[in-house]
Amino acid sequence: MNKTITISVVILFCLFGCNSSDKQFNSEIHENITNTIDQLVKDNNIPGLNLSIIFKNGKQENYSSGYADKENKIKLNADNVMFSGSIGKTYAVAILMQLIDEGKIKLQDKITDYFPKIEWLNLLPNIHGITIEMLLKHTSGLPEYVQKPEVWDTLKINPGKTWTYKDRLSFIFNDKPVHKAGKGWFYSDTNYILLGMLIEKITGTYYYDEVKSRILIPEKLIFTHAADKRNIKNLPIGYSKLPEMFKMPEKVVVNGKYIFNPQLEWTGGGIASTTSDLAKWAKIYYEGKLFSDSLLNKIITPNSYGKMIEDSLAYGMGSFIYETKYGKAFGHTGFVPGFVSIFAYYPEHKMSIALQINCDYAKKKLSLIDYLDKILVVLIKNQNNNNVNK
Repeated sequence: MNKTITISVVILFCLFGCNSSDKQFNSEIHENITNTIDQLVKDNNIPGLNLSIIFKNGKQENYSSGYADKENKIKLNADNVMFSGSIGKTYAVAILMQLIDEGKIKLQDKITDYFPKIEWLNLLPNIHGITIEMLLKHTSGLPEYVQKPEVWDTLKINPGKTWTYKDRLSFIFNDKPVHKAGKGWFYSDTNYILLGMLIEKITGTYYYDEVKSRILIPEKLIFTHAADKRNIKNLPIGYSKLPEMFKMPEKVVVNGKYIFNPQLEWTGGGIASTTSDLAKWAKIYYEGKLFSDSLLNKIITPNSYGKMIEDSLAYGMGSFIYETKYGKAFGHTGFVPGFVSIFAYYPEHKMSIALQINCDYAKKKLSLIDYLDKILVVLIKNQNNNNVNK
């Protein structure tokens, strides 16, 4: 670790680990973060942005900028609920970790061992060599079903469709695998659809009931909901600029109703939440509150084929690992048409951040982790100024 990085880490530790009584300093931080997200909204030409930060001492701050409805100038606020996309995979992972701790499944079990009578599973590539661990790590070699244009053709014709296991997976029947089972890395929602099937098989319960009883109720995540219907309370307008294949209009929410049934996503995502609840969930998930430390370590350790997805980014087991200029961060991003999200946990500082944006083109200039970096640099600058003035 070089001297500059060491100094930054020390600064961050003081900032996030100390409980300052200086109200003026806290007010300055709040004002500067507000100004920063206002600038992010303007510079990136996005409709609105919600942000939530939970500091080491447990204090939580929520911020909003921009519009829930830009045409009618209705402001976005902390009560707005947005689809969190693939961040929803982390709830499925948490339940699976609990099932492993309970001795009901093992990571090395073959997924087909649990479904001997479902013959259509044999049409999936690599299926007989795929373990639960491969599905969790995205090393199964299964193609991504939602990348098939036929999925979006179906949604255009029947937006209210309720999707079965087979409905989703049929789009990749008899496809070639991306790579041999366990011998590469390819991010695919298909993996998590199979894991959702496993959760319901083992528990004998509707997946979202398990999420509610195991996570939402005990952890008091009262603004987190199953994304299994088109009408979601407090859903802002989502704005889209997706390629033609997706067949999305500019506005994917009309009168509070989403353009299609988000139940399609299910355990590939399938959760709608406020940003404040997402930040809480990041701390719960990455502090291993709901499952054993040994399994948390697997979640946050880059897997052998997910070590160098791209510069400074790796994948563990239900989590990305970011090497940022402000230290290591664990997190996940999420996308559904009209919405993008990110949550992250900075273990050196025991701090979590969540950010949601009501459009799907927010990454045109900046990656989502870069949005968080822009916010962190403001915190560092304020800490430096505070030290100079004392």
